[in-house]
Amino acid sequence: MLLLLGMIGMAFDVGRIYIAHNEAQVFADSAAMTAATRLDGTQAGIGRARDAVAHLPMRWNLGTQPFTGIIVEFSADGSKWDRDPKDASQLTQVRVTAPANGVDIVFLRSVGAPKSITVPAASIAQTNPVRLIE
Repeated sequence: MLLLLGMIGMAFDVGRIYIAHNEAQVFADSAAMTAATRLDGTQAGIGRARDAVAHLPMRWNLGTQPFTGIIVEFSADGSKWDRDPKDASQLTQVRVTAPANGVDIVFLRSVGAPKSITVPAASIAQTNPVRLIE
């Protein structure tokens, strides 16, 4: 019976971590794609991209907690990321990171697991992801 309860507890905690990761990843994916559609080579486009991310439903843990510490970064080629770029003319990519999603551990703490596990998520989207070869 003790082994069965241990397995149920492990499944519960691992399931919560899995759900939290999926929620964070869905948010990061949708935020990056939404922001990328707003980029138009101007500083106003960067502002619209940030506003688009800010207006998405930003809740996780089955809708009970807001995401915190969302990072929105921009790049022209994917090698150098900048949170506040000065030249918007070449920007084609957006990276959104949701770094601070801590899931409280209930059952696995009894066998030495930490009190909570951070489940970060990040996604990159491009304004024109498909390029035709001519």
